[in-house]
Amino acid sequence: MIYETELRTLAQFQAEAPILSVYLDVDPTRHTTEEYLLSLRNMLKQAEKEASPEDIHAVQRYFEHEYDWSGRGVAVFSCRAADFWRAYVLPIPVASGVTVARRPYVSPLAALLDTYERYGVAVVNREGARILLFHLGEPIYEESFDGEEVRKLKRGRGSSGGAERRGGAPSGSRHMEEVAMRNLRQAARTVEQFWRQHTPRRLILAGAEPTVSQFRDLLPKALQEAIVGTISVDSGESVRDLRERSLQVLRRVEEEREAALVEEVVTAAAKGRGGTLGLDETLSAAHEGRIRTLVILRNFHAPGYRCTSCGYLAAQNPGTCPFCAGAFAEIPDAAEAAVTRVIEDGGEIEVVDHHPLLNPVGIGALLRY
Repeated sequence: MIYETELRTLAQFQAEAPILSVYLDVDPTRHTTEEYLLSLRNMLKQAEKEASPEDIHAVQRYFEHEYDWSGRGVAVFSCRAADFWRAYVLPIPVASGVTVARRPYVSPLAALLDTYERYGVAVVNREGARILLFHLGEPIYEESFDGEEVRKLKRGRGSSGGAERRGGAPSGSRHMEEVAMRNLRQAARTVEQFWRQHTPRRLILAGAEPTVSQFRDLLPKALQEAIVGTISVDSGESVRDLRERSLQVLRRVEEEREAALVEEVVTAAAKGRGGTLGLDETLSAAHEGRIRTLVILRNFHAPGYRCTSCGYLAAQNPGTCPFCAGAFAEIPDAAEAAVTRVIEDGGEIEVVDHHPLLNPVGIGALLRY
């Protein structure tokens, strides 16, 4: 498990030697251990030209002899030359991939924490609330409030009083609603106290309508703004089911955030300031160290050229480097080279699975200046 403080420390590390960053999806519901090991070997083979043999061997040894194959994702960072090694077992799957740079490739971890770090699920009904705190999809704390029982009004002889005969609500029904509202108010105070104590980033409400809507209206405005979704569940829903349902909500939130980011990149590029779209312009901005956030399709790869003297990247061979007059050598994947450059400059990487505005070009960026 990893937390924000450790991620910041990891992101600040930089070495003179290349750092091998490996992410491996190990979700046991999708493939076997042998299939994941084969995928790992293929990825490491692709990194042999950039990574040191010692780091490749260390990663192989970890997965083959030390890792217990728990969790659904793994992130490993190795730089034996700097005596640097980190391994994180994650309860949420990650996209498999290998990157070699002089900084750890932490963007996938940062994305996981941004989406799934410390969120709360409040299961509410007319008699109380159950509040769970999750971190990366794992339950780490739970508390509950049990209010006064809301007795159902029995129907039959003598169940209706004079008020009902005069067209008003039965006194028993009014009492039930009053008890339920008292319970909801106290449940809202309990959730607010929970929020202040544990400071989750997001809140998901669970229960049945109209109780969930009534409960939401009783929360402070700041807490209402932290709500990212609701799920319809029974009060006796298991923790496992709440986990899976809440992860679905958060995945939708992440997809919406990615879509908004791509649209921001496209708009900035169209205005001619603050953004680039396409490999050529993005490589140029990467060389100048101007990229704040690189946005790239997950499976986007493109050949390119690198200056053998200053490292300038280009999609087409310009013949002579415009910066140092050096010669260019062809490289198999200019997109991956751009990722490495942005990481080393302290920029962020956002990997997107699909977006109609990004699909035609594959890559773009938001710029620092």
